[in-house]
Amino acid sequence: MTELRQSLDNVSNADPSLEISDPAVFAKIPLVSVKMMTYNHEPYISQAIEGVLHQETSFPIELVIGEDCSTDRTRDIIFNFQQKFPSIIRVITSEKNVGAHINSERTRKACRGKYVAFCEGDDYWQDRYKLKKQVDYLESHPECGLVYSSYDVFHCKQNKTIKDFIRYRKWNIIENPKLSDYFENIKPIGGKRVGILTCTVIVRKNIYDKIVESDPYLYNDKQFLMGDIQLWAEFINIASVHYIPESMATYRVAEESATRSKDIGKVARLYVSARDVMIYLCKKYNMPSDIRLRLEEKRNSNLLDLAFHTINGELGEELRKTKGRWGYLEWLKYYSVKNILLYKIIYTAWSCKNLFKKHRDWW
Repeated sequence: MTELRQSLDNVSNADPSLEISDPAVFAKIPLVSVKMMTYNHEPYISQAIEGVLHQETSFPIELVIGEDCSTDRTRDIIFNFQQKFPSIIRVITSEKNVGAHINSERTRKACRGKYVAFCEGDDYWQDRYKLKKQVDYLESHPECGLVYSSYDVFHCKQNKTIKDFIRYRKWNIIENPKLSDYFENIKPIGGKRVGILTCTVIVRKNIYDKIVESDPYLYNDKQFLMGDIQLWAEFINIASVHYIPESMATYRVAEESATRSKDIGKVARLYVSARDVMIYLCKKYNMPSDIRLRLEEKRNSNLLDLAFHTINGELGEELRKTKGRWGYLEWLKYYSVKNILLYKIIYTAWSCKNLFKKHRDWW
């Protein structure tokens, strides 16, 4: 490991035209493939890669990085590492940006390990024994398909870390949850949760492939902006799931990312898409009607937020025709998207006095 650490301190320049490692250096099949998706992660990607390279294991691993034509120096940094560690790092990329769905698919297919661990390019692992602990459990529990853990949360703007976030939130994690437990996360009772976060997860590759390939619409349609919600749900449905109560990874909260934005309309679209995923899964697995109805109510509320923040009168009118019971705040949002003067008044009030209840920052 001393040699590896020295190498990490002296990552050399690489040929940026190189796109994928020479297959000849990968004669030894890894037990674990680490799938790392990245786009414009220049400030963070080095720490993400180093967290993988520093893993203490007795088995071979590979790091498969899906780089989607970043416009910053992310690609250069990745190839610097790849040239220094050609037997570990493989880079999957192209000459043109392909988008998150295709990038995820091509990177998944490139993973060769029995197990696949996940770490996005703006997150990182701080526990050097993360893979060893998780693989040890999977090897001794063949019925288990997914292992995850607690995590730290780092707020970039405040330069603040919340250690062991699940313990901090006082969540009671359900061991080996059922699909109904996962859906109940929508409205947790007594602090009971599933709490799966991507950067903490490792799964069995054969189950992962089976799930994704059995429902291309769910994993490839651009209507669904998120890809992890449905994946964890389907793992829970067909295999046991295990939680390790240790903080092994760090989730980075940036002002702009795939799941966060100053653009409130973008955030609203993300929430609508998340509800769409869950409603689709409700239908697919014939979940109780009360769960589906609750999801549909939340989806309509998110759509009304979207109509308000994008001043979309047509969407507002469509929601009015299909609405359930609305309170005065919902009616104010509806009328404000139909009258620009009223909208300006309401939006000013919303901004200054928090007239509409804001979604609490999850982190």
